[in-house]
Order: sequence, then C-alpha cells, then structure tokens
Amino acid sequence: MTTELRKSFESELQSYLRECFSLSKFIKVVRNEIKINVAGAVGRIGFRFLINAQGYVLSESVSLPELRGFYNEISPPYKPKFTTNFELVMNTSMEHGFKSFSPNMGGTIDLPKNEEERRKACEWIYTKVKDIYLPRVMNLIELKPEVIDDVIVHPDYYAYPFLTILYIIKKNNHPLNNLNMESILSKKIVGNKSFDKNLLDTSL
Repeated sequence: MTTELRKSFESELQSYLRECFSLSKFIKVVRNEIKINVAGAVGRIGFRFLINAQGYVLSESVSLPELRGFYNEISPPYKPKFTTNFELVMNTSMEHGFKSFSPNMGGTIDLPKNEEERRKACEWIYTKVKDIYLPRVMNLIELKPEVIDDVIVHPDYYAYPFLTILYIIKKNNHPLNNLNMESILSKKIVGNKSFDKNLLDTSL
C-alpha cells in the first residue's frame, strides 16, 4: 500500500514541479530531486521518504568551485563543519524549533493518501521550495549579499561560515558598517577567532 502511494505521489510531484519550473533554463526536475546548474556551480534539492515517520524530508546542497577555491587559498587552521565536497549542506531535520518545511511538529510532509492530499502536498512543497530553499541555493551560487544573513542564522549549513561571509563581503564590496560584526565574529561563526579576525583585518 505504502509503495503504491509513494509511486503515485512522487510521480505527481515530479510532474508538478517540472511544470512550475519549466521556464528556468538552469533547473531540471527528476524524481525526488531538483537539479540546478549555473556556470559550473551545482545545486540540488532532494526529497527523501522516511519509513519510520511515513513522510518526506527535504535536503539541499551546493557545490561552488569559486568559493571552494577561496577556501583552499586561505587554507584555514581548522576543519569545516562537514567533510563533503560541498559549500552548503542542510536537511530539514537540522531546522531547530519552527520547522519551515513541515506543516506539523514531526518535521516531515506526511505521505498523501488520496488525490486531494497529493494536490495539496505538491502545492505546499513547491511554495516552500520557491520561497525558502531555492533562494538559499541560488543566493549562494550567485554569491549574493543575502547569504551573509543566512550564514549568521544557520552557520551549521555552511562548510566554512566565516570564510563564506568574508568572500561574499569581498565579492560585493560590501561596507562593513552595514554589517552585524558582533554576530559575524561570534563563536558560532568563526573557526579560530584570532586567525579569522586577522584575516578580516588584512583582506578588506
């Protein structure tokens, strides 16, 4: 029963998202995944079914060679938040408190049981992807200033939170007096305070 429900929903979700993103030349929708390719940068947004929860969670990642090259050039004396070859990695189980993706406290999108539930779930997922998760991926791929605030709020999503912010500042010639430097130099952002502070002072 569950297998058939999953097949029906995942097929409908793929068709729904494919139509919604049909005008974007950077986006390709396959089963349970949205792929984004922009000038060598690769992003993905995936949906995974959890058997125990009988629902779906969302994950996303970004591989950005330009930013990775900056990390390698700096060669910081501390480890990244995660060891994969991505600059951004998150899943909705990492969302603390309010669950942005899920309409309930369980943190998942329940497996729809009928046509009406499937339609509502497709609409819900598309809205969340469009408003929250795709902008996060695109902002990083395009190295937009909006990344800075997202790193401050969600440092665990980024391999090197401080270095990511530093590169965004440099890339956009962002004035420091418009930034919350106390947050940027906080313990949850920096990897090594003296190293990162010196890097900030000498790089900008």
